[in-house]
Amino acid sequence: MTDVSAAFAVADVAPDTSVQVDRVSGISVDEFVSRYRKPRRPVILTDAMQDWAARDRYTPEFFCREYGDLPIRCGDREYLLGEAIRLQQNASKDQPGPYPCAINDCRPFVRDIMPRFGYALPNRHTHPLVPELIFNSISHLDIFFGGPGNNFPFPHYDYLHMHGWVAQVYGDKEMTLYEPGQEHLLYVDPQKPWRSSMEYSKDPDYERYPLFREARSQKVIVHAGEALFIPCGTWHTARCLNAGISVLFDQLEPSNWNEFVNEVVGLRQRAGQGTKALLIGAYLRMLGPVLSVAEFFGANRRDDWGLH
Repeated sequence: MTDVSAAFAVADVAPDTSVQVDRVSGISVDEFVSRYRKPRRPVILTDAMQDWAARDRYTPEFFCREYGDLPIRCGDREYLLGEAIRLQQNASKDQPGPYPCAINDCRPFVRDIMPRFGYALPNRHTHPLVPELIFNSISHLDIFFGGPGNNFPFPHYDYLHMHGWVAQVYGDKEMTLYEPGQEHLLYVDPQKPWRSSMEYSKDPDYERYPLFREARSQKVIVHAGEALFIPCGTWHTARCLNAGISVLFDQLEPSNWNEFVNEVVGLRQRAGQGTKALLIGAYLRMLGPVLSVAEFFGANRRDDWGLH
């Protein structure tokens, strides 16, 4: 079953309905791979989370009651989770609450968000042969909280060219996706090429960033119970439409492995670590085919997130 949710458009210009994002349900993993992952097409899966206990359990009230005293960092200061959620619930578009707010250590919540659905497998970043130091302590699984007026502060793509997944368990989130090949319009930070140097809490400053007005973007709303697949390298940002809870995670698999390796090497080179860049690049390029063979026999398909 498929329908259409949005179309690419230039800011302040009527939408062009020639490029669309599907909302689908009941498709096989093979169909997902051929129709969306391989051609790098975003898609909303409306039934991917149907086995998650979190769909029925995770509400702002649940987290306030069960985890309200959990310390959490929102932006540049710390809150208790219950305090942050209450501020978000009482916020408005013009007076937003604290954001971004995320639980990064998701080990206590694994049972509620299992299984990691088959569309998001295989996943290589937890394989023991992939050095953990590559990820610089980045969290691959987060539970995000937001409220009215909360906007992610800059366009970006997921770090190290991994695929991104937004599983919305409560509320509604508006995602803005940018058409590929528009880096010249997005004011890419030369030191952090996965993010834009623009930062804005509400609206872009077109006087300061005039080229950004020309960027073609696509807005899609992810409702509770739906999961959005964001292909690697897809620039995007997010806006909370109401009180919402999202499970965000990434995916590293064969089709984005080479881009991942190139970005790892580039990061080392920009840090002045030329020799390390060559060594780790050579190791990862040799490792790729080994992992592919292992995956043919079922490796890297843990549905429990690999957390202990």
